[in-house]
Amino acid sequence: MSNLKIRERLKEINTIKNSILSDEKVQEETNFFPVSNLEYGISVIIPVHRGEKFIESLIDSLKKQTLDNKYFEVIFVFNGEYNKSKSLLEKMQITFNHRTLYSNQGVGIARNMGINNAQYSYITFLDVDDTLSADYLSNSLSEAEPYTILLNQLHEIVETRDDHGNNVINKELLRLTQYPNSYFDVGKNLSLNGAKVVPTSFLLNTQFNEELNNGEDVVLYAALITEYKPIIKINQQAAIYYRYKGQGTLSRAKISFQFNVMDRINVIDALQDLLKYEDDLDVRNLIIDRMRSQALFINKYLDLNMDDYGRVTDLIKFKQDEFYPYQQVNKDLAKTLYISYCFPPFVDTSGVVMAKRINQGKQPVDVVFNDMTDVRGIDPSLEVIANPYIDTKYMINTASSFSNANYIQSFVDKVKKRVELYKYDKIYSRALWPGSHMAAFEFKQDNSNLMWIAEFSDPILYDIKNQERRAGYFTVKEVKKLKKKVPKNFEEYINANLFNMCEVLPFIFADKIIFTNINQQEVMLARFNNEFKNMVYKKSIISQHPSLDKYYYDIDKQYVSLDQKEYNIGYFGNFYETRSASDIINIAKKIKENKINAKLYIFTNDTSKVRSQVITQGVSEIVQVSTYLKYFEFLNASKEFDCLILSDANTKEYMKKNPYLASKYSDYISSGTDIWSLYEEGSVLSEIVKDNNNNVFGSELGHIEEIEKTLFELINNSKKIES
Repeated sequence: MSNLKIRERLKEINTIKNSILSDEKVQEETNFFPVSNLEYGISVIIPVHRGEKFIESLIDSLKKQTLDNKYFEVIFVFNGEYNKSKSLLEKMQITFNHRTLYSNQGVGIARNMGINNAQYSYITFLDVDDTLSADYLSNSLSEAEPYTILLNQLHEIVETRDDHGNNVINKELLRLTQYPNSYFDVGKNLSLNGAKVVPTSFLLNTQFNEELNNGEDVVLYAALITEYKPIIKINQQAAIYYRYKGQGTLSRAKISFQFNVMDRINVIDALQDLLKYEDDLDVRNLIIDRMRSQALFINKYLDLNMDDYGRVTDLIKFKQDEFYPYQQVNKDLAKTLYISYCFPPFVDTSGVVMAKRINQGKQPVDVVFNDMTDVRGIDPSLEVIANPYIDTKYMINTASSFSNANYIQSFVDKVKKRVELYKYDKIYSRALWPGSHMAAFEFKQDNSNLMWIAEFSDPILYDIKNQERRAGYFTVKEVKKLKKKVPKNFEEYINANLFNMCEVLPFIFADKIIFTNINQQEVMLARFNNEFKNMVYKKSIISQHPSLDKYYYDIDKQYVSLDQKEYNIGYFGNFYETRSASDIINIAKKIKENKINAKLYIFTNDTSKVRSQVITQGVSEIVQVSTYLKYFEFLNASKEFDCLILSDANTKEYMKKNPYLASKYSDYISSGTDIWSLYEEGSVLSEIVKDNNNNVFGSELGHIEEIEKTLFELINNSKKIES
């Protein structure tokens, strides 16, 4: 872009600004740049703190400047420990215009004082341990323009060796034209104070964040870009900033928790505040990139101090702001791969539970999952559950299937191609979706030293009616090979059925087995011989679905209108053949029969069918039926009810023992609301009721008298209304 076009653009900018501020009174009060009597020239601002080792070379560099003295000034701002530097400076013969100021300790505070006392129209910052080329100020002033940030060359001096600009910051400039097309292209340069010239009018309006110990330059330039959308110009003249990186220089801080973690979290927070109100895509890309760059400081610390991982993630796990750079924090730290065929952002109970497992584990992980667009909806908000702990997500693009051998095998094959197995010490797979365990099994075969943890959400071979699921998967040849890999007493359990093998292979080859409840373990192992059972028992863990911290119950707001004078009962869930709405409607009947000031709210996907049942049963004035809420809306709503209904699946017609525990129980527990359990005798839920833990009340499914009794018990417990 030619200088003529640039100046035409400047005129256009001024015209736009004047049109926006056409009202004289508004212009007077809200001028884009403050009115000031600045002379044409450059103010060089140098904070001085512990600069005694460098002050002589610094002064020598400034004395050699070829720019006429009348066009520049040097402002030394002493802050912190400066007595030795001041003493040396006073003894030196200084031939250029200079002033000394004093401020409280802090580089941002010192620079702001320099800005507020600058006499010239442009400012350049110089650190006390750095120097400038002889023509730096002269060539900078000749190229400086209004509304423009000028970028100069930067050389790094390592000990005594000049890299002649062969560094990542300088290389960024060398590949660009004089006027870069985007801010993102010069993002590295817009992250440091050195080697640039800025209009003083910008800095009088937008200054350094004095609360930041480090990274204040990153935030300043992001703020300048956000506020003014300035032109960026690369100086084509020889104006070189020499940055020293040898031992003892002030700008090279050692790795520490304060510098790498606390200071960087503060910088990211400040950048996030800018991002919230910025719509320009180019500016957003710059800010997001700078946030990610800051997160790498945290990553560098963690790479050397993994024992502090929990301490660090506890500081940032609840940030959950847009584009928070968790992936960069966790970069290359993951030693565990989670294999979850369905995973957020796809809406699926199994995927949400897996995300909660990661949240509970508080360790860096990678995750591989399938693209479930063809069978599941998407809720991006679900990603906040596990994101603080995830480095890489591998989404595999295959047709989604619960039982199709070709589709599942395609998923397994693509996982093996995408994932670098050598990175991991451990894999964790979770099924009801068989693809998770099938992929994990293949990994275990490729590396027997890999620890495999396999979790079962529910029985897989037998469905809720105790009917055997069947689907071909392994060939006859593959079955024969597999039989040779297992103990002879276990060969009878090896066959071609996908659902059988999705249980048997983890039972035999996994190092740990996770069951969500004791009944599930008993039911799933009932079909095996004692030797097989004992093998599985030895490596089994009973672990209920994890609950989230209370923080997550306020992420999203619900807008359910509840009358606080009534006793409000909530039910969240769908209905099936083994989990009908009959018992819920019976509760409404008892409310109506006893003339209790209470109301029942049902949130479900099949609203038409349930509304029809409600009307038919004559309880429409008691029951409100609404569509199912998004997950975090549900969590938020769960806090507002007086009690929440949790219903067992009705399995007594099909099974000797109920192996299911609804994952919603783990969500209800952290809500703090009373739980009304409609349980099946002998189920895990019935045992929870008997233990009377966590304000859990209960009625046996189908027992109308118990429902009435529990209703009064809950109301009395709440003391909200008179029964």
